[in-house]
Amino acid sequence: MIMERNAFVTATLVSRPDVDKERRLDDDTALEKRWKIIAHDDPVTTMEFVVRIMVQIFKKPLILAEAIMWQVHTEGMSVVDVLPRTEAERRVGQATMAARLEGFPFRFTLEPEA
Repeated sequence: MIMERNAFVTATLVSRPDVDKERRLDDDTALEKRWKIIAHDDPVTTMEFVVRIMVQIFKKPLILAEAIMWQVHTEGMSVVDVLPRTEAERRVGQATMAARLEGFPFRFTLEPEA
C-alpha cells in the first residue's frame, strides 16, 4: 500500500515540460530588451493591406490600425509597437511573409527602445 501511495505522489509531482517551457519563455521574453517596430511607406502596398496587417498580426484595434496606416502614408514611417525582441522579430517575420505572398514590398525595421 505504501508503495502505491508513493507512486501516486511521484506521478503528481512530475513537472509538465510544456507548461514549464511556456513559463521559461514568458520569463525570458519579460527580461528581453524592448524593440520598436517601424513600418515604412512604399508606392505599391495598398492602404487596405497595411490596415489588415495592423489588425491581424499586430493586434491593433481598427481605429488605431487606420491611424498607423495614415502616419506611414503621410510621414513615410510609423512606430507600430514596442515589444521584446523575440516577439518583435516574430511579428515582423509574419507581416513580411504576408506582404510577399500578396506581392507587396511592405517593410519594417527594428530599433532598440531608448
